[in-house]
Amino acid sequence: MVYFRPGSHVRRLVTILAVTGEIPVKALALLGSQRVYRALVTRLCEEQTFVNSETGEKLTCRLLTLHGKGGKKSIRFYKAGLPVLNWIGAYDSYMRAFWNHNFPSDDSHVDRNFRFSEAVILCMRAGAEIRPWQMRALQKQSIQRQAFSRPALYSAKAAKNTQEGDLCKTQYARFIAALFTSDHAYVLYNVRNAVMKWNGMSECKTVESIAQLARMNSTVPSVDSAIIFGKTEDVAIRTIEDLRKKRRMELRLDAVYRHIYFVPLSEGGLDQLRLLLLPDWNERMLAVFFSSAERSFNQGAFEYDAVVDGAYIFVFLDGDIARLNRFAGAVRDGQKRCELLCFPFQVGLAKQVVGDTVDITTVAPSVVLSTLGAGKEDDL
Repeated sequence: MVYFRPGSHVRRLVTILAVTGEIPVKALALLGSQRVYRALVTRLCEEQTFVNSETGEKLTCRLLTLHGKGGKKSIRFYKAGLPVLNWIGAYDSYMRAFWNHNFPSDDSHVDRNFRFSEAVILCMRAGAEIRPWQMRALQKQSIQRQAFSRPALYSAKAAKNTQEGDLCKTQYARFIAALFTSDHAYVLYNVRNAVMKWNGMSECKTVESIAQLARMNSTVPSVDSAIIFGKTEDVAIRTIEDLRKKRRMELRLDAVYRHIYFVPLSEGGLDQLRLLLLPDWNERMLAVFFSSAERSFNQGAFEYDAVVDGAYIFVFLDGDIARLNRFAGAVRDGQKRCELLCFPFQVGLAKQVVGDTVDITTVAPSVVLSTLGAGKEDDL
């Protein structure tokens, strides 16, 4: 007998599948203990009796099934298990989003689902609302300036469905979601192991579209930030190298997005994402480390955050590789005494970008997050 209650592993799996349709087996590690979740999935692929701890209702069925092979193996609902979605109010939303439980089998759709699923898992654990049946729908009919009390994740499909034919589908081929907080709007990408071939004009139109949605549905006035998920720091390094190769500045990704936050698909990335979802996180973070007299307040001749005892300090805790690239270009001559502050898992990336002329200091994520008042993971 399996008890279906808030905070349980099985409820978490059901909620994610209701949003993403499928979860790559290899992404189970993003949920926590891969061993525990693999054992649970194996159990749920067999017939079980489920008990709703809130209503007492029972359901006997096989809940999950495995689809695909090798790196494309994923977890999906078994058809007989779909009624469990009624227990969380997600049945209608799921059936609309996933063609009445019929999935396209081509590689492009599978890959896109995998990218979205991995991002959803980290955003959920970081405290974002991921359940479309619990969120207000995005719209473009009237201005409704309502601040998001909790970070909210909207899929690219949800954003596209608000359009009126002015943007074609190819312009949505790269971004997977939009993430709104009380004072920020982020465009989300998941490059996994590869560096995407960015199309500057296409990304500009994407930003314009998300910015319009932000103005119509939130208190966020503009969009200048992207979050790029990736599996290794090598992806971030190659992305920076790709930026440097572009000759036309207006087509570079860092011309479209002033801030590009690289978030690894790992526990470290989860801590970094929790920071990015805090209200007014940048101002609060810098106020913790520096006095007003030490800070630059973006008035310096190049990208740095403070000057302490004659040393220029750059804070890389947010993983902003666009700023890191600009900082590295300004200090490459070694004429300035510089220091960089980052999390331990960011050291390798920072060293490869700024070189040996910049001293690197680390701080534990738990220290920063607890100081800024980041809460625990939410139990769905």
